[in-house]
Amino acid sequence: MLHVIYRSYGGENRKGRPDYYSKRLALTSFIRAVDECPVPVEVIYLNDGPIPGDLLALMQASGEIVARSRLGNKGAVRAALAIPRQRGWPDDDLVWLAEDDYLYRPEALSVLAAAPAAFPSVDYFALYVSVTAHPAPGTVQPSFAPIPREWRDSEPRLVAGHTWQRAMSTTGTYGATVRALREDNRLLRAALWSGAGWDHTMCLLYQGFQPFPWPAVLNKARGVEAPRPLSLVRRARFLVIATIRAALNLWQMVRRGPRRELVAVEPALATHMENGWIASGTDWTAVAADREAWPEFHERPAGREQRYTGHEPGSSRVSA
Repeated sequence: MLHVIYRSYGGENRKGRPDYYSKRLALTSFIRAVDECPVPVEVIYLNDGPIPGDLLALMQASGEIVARSRLGNKGAVRAALAIPRQRGWPDDDLVWLAEDDYLYRPEALSVLAAAPAAFPSVDYFALYVSVTAHPAPGTVQPSFAPIPREWRDSEPRLVAGHTWQRAMSTTGTYGATVRALREDNRLLRAALWSGAGWDHTMCLLYQGFQPFPWPAVLNKARGVEAPRPLSLVRRARFLVIATIRAALNLWQMVRRGPRRELVAVEPALATHMENGWIASGTDWTAVAADREAWPEFHERPAGREQRYTGHEPGSSRVSA
């Protein structure tokens, strides 16, 4: 079975966006991918704060809503990582952890659902990693950060008409087996404290790579990468992050545990809708236009009521 935890926030940030971007487009493209998936899909919308009414109606018609408030990005990730354990999902089930600013091709989740059977020893899956127009032959280009020297590529494999192969990293939108999320929970949560690029750090950690070059850790502690002069607060923050990164490096050196593998489809079947990070190999403007022509409302079972769970100190009940 495929479970999806779709993290959604009612506001916006200041990222540069393509002309076709909207959270409504992201949501409806996702719902269409769910509709076209041939395997059972359980959808949970983890909503942080009030959600616009038109989006909320689509969510109610297509899944279960778990409403929280004041989670923030990392708080929402932690809450999402806890759900598989709280729900008691079987270890071999697949979980898709999704952000709310991605555009999906209609076949995306169908192809994802077919991957675990083709890669029985793999626990992590990505639909989005490539951002260059001409990736190096035989490689899936990670969306950011240098590749460790220990990296070894894999031969491409055709699954359900799409090419898959090993990848170095992806973003906070990825798939994983319930078993991996349970066994790697501490590692995944620890990566959230490492500063910018925590999603890349997660990928390196679960694959067994040391996430930070030691010279970069030292430069972070010294504040070399920051504009001068540094305030005392900023200097302290840099020192704390450098200490955490050093600790993660040391933990990785002594950690006893499985070394996971991440595989990705190429070309990407979903893209982060942010200028500069649009996946190559697909005309996403055309995908967006096709989605706009797709009827958004189908005959569906009545949506479930909003479910308020696990309120943390300082959180408040959100009304639909």
